Amino acid sequence: MTSSMPWSTSLTGGAHPWLPGCAPSYHDLSVSYQFSLIRFVPDPARGEFVNIGAVVGDDEAQDWELRLISNLKRARAIDPEGALRAALSFVVSLDQRVGAQGQLPEAGPKPLSFDALRATAEEMQNIVQLSAPAPVAAESAEAALDLIFSELVVDPTARRFRFEKKHRAQRSTRAAYQAHEIPHAAVREHARVTSGVYDDTFDFAVHNGRAVQLVQCWSFQLPNQDELAEQIKAWSWVVHELRTKGGSLATDRGEVEVPGGTEIAAVCILPVAGAKAPAYEEAQDAFRENDVAQLTPEDADRLGATAAELLGAVR
Repeated sequence: MTSSMPWSTSLTGGAHPWLPGCAPSYHDLSVSYQFSLIRFVPDPARGEFVNIGAVVGDDEAQDWELRLISNLKRARAIDPEGALRAALSFVVSLDQRVGAQGQLPEAGPKPLSFDALRATAEEMQNIVQLSAPAPVAAESAEAALDLIFSELVVDPTARRFRFEKKHRAQRSTRAAYQAHEIPHAAVREHARVTSGVYDDTFDFAVHNGRAVQLVQCWSFQLPNQDELAEQIKAWSWVVHELRTKGGSLATDRGEVEVPGGTEIAAVCILPVAGAKAPAYEEAQDAFRENDVAQLTPEDADRLGATAAELLGAVR
């Protein structure tokens, strides 16, 4: 909405800022999530704003998700100074924290939690603002977002199907390493890998004096398939160079070798059945040409088992 109205009613029926009046009967669902609306306020003094998304989660379940509106036209209409780019940059950083649930200690962005969400809502009073967290009952974080968007977020061009980001692929990979007792010191997340003039960041790297496994997670359900295809092409060039020349992995103790024969895997959220996914076709070619193992989150346990064997071989 574009408004400056200060107070109204939340999904659970209580007073809450920025939410239009509604009190649907969601109390029969068993899990209580906490959510905040993401509000774009290009000129805080003027007070005009657009709700551009929402973030929702539950600490105990480690189930957090963030969703943006499909069309930012209304946000751009109240943004003559071009502040939206900075707002979206913040949203990207928040989404990284959403995806960090269950990550290894000190591996990257600090995972989002209820306390962190509440603190951020209190601190953010500039071009991006978060509503104070409020409860919503739902079966999952994604289901909660469906409810929130249907009642509280104006998104006239909302997609007819729900798409999934790569968070589940990342969680499954972490769980595989934990299940097979891979030492925390041997796993690097957000791992910077270089080969010749090329470099890229892999989601995971397992190493012990040299790299033994590299893993990249992908979702082929993302709506911007052209951009995703370009990311695949750039990544495949790095992998091609690694296969040809080897490379190096940046760690806290300096660089370690990435041999050309290092196991490289891709954990993929597959396209929605029936949906066009040209980026997935691009990826399959890249996987075949560069000897990359393609797995789904359900297969990710294999990565932990293989990593344990490979680490044992280099000790």
